[in-house]
Amino acid sequence: MVNSVIYNQLFGTNNVMKGGTSLINKFNGPQLLNQVYKKKEFLILVFANLIAQLGITYYVMNKTDNPKLGFWSLFAAQIIILCILVLVPMHPIMKFLIFGIFSWTLGISTSYLKDKYDPALVEIAIKGALSIFGFMMTVGIALAGLNVYLGYRFGAFLFWSLLALIIAKLVYRVGPQSSNTKKGLAYIGLGLFSLFVVYDTNQILSRNYEGDFITASMDYYLDILNLFSNLLNIGDD
Repeated sequence: MVNSVIYNQLFGTNNVMKGGTSLINKFNGPQLLNQVYKKKEFLILVFANLIAQLGITYYVMNKTDNPKLGFWSLFAAQIIILCILVLVPMHPIMKFLIFGIFSWTLGISTSYLKDKYDPALVEIAIKGALSIFGFMMTVGIALAGLNVYLGYRFGAFLFWSLLALIIAKLVYRVGPQSSNTKKGLAYIGLGLFSLFVVYDTNQILSRNYEGDFITASMDYYLDILNLFSNLLNIGDD
């Protein structure tokens, strides 16, 4: 039922539909369009930056062969750059440039995949990640049209679920490994980051980012990269 305890905790009592009101009747298209219109410039910047950063990663991935930097060195650099982007206030232009460096390092990291996976599988995973992203983004927009806004409780649920998944993957790395376990974790990750796309879309439409389109696009960027990674693990035999 919609009026369940779980629903109330995840979405808040203000969003509960009463009296058996259907989703179709509750959908407020004009309000949603007005909301999107008000944020049109912000949304354009978000997707322009997202496309640019994904383009950098894809270009570097295809142009890099036998990278000189080691995988773990790149990973450490990426963690540092992410911390800077999240924690250090800076001008949008500087933030864009640092994000570009992050995308460049991700391009080098993903270039390792060309030797590990079939190129056809990589292309399928890219298309699959973008398709899932588009669909789940539409779900997030539809929820906003239904006046359902995912608050901190839902964000906390996703955070702790992600933490549990990371711990499970670490245990898998040091323990007995099997293809079924690997794919099982990948399916869980795929579902989790699909929900992250819904949540991030909902946040972008409802939250005041104060013009910080870089952070909004970075959330989408990481969602897509993780969808791509999990799809590769699912398709790997």
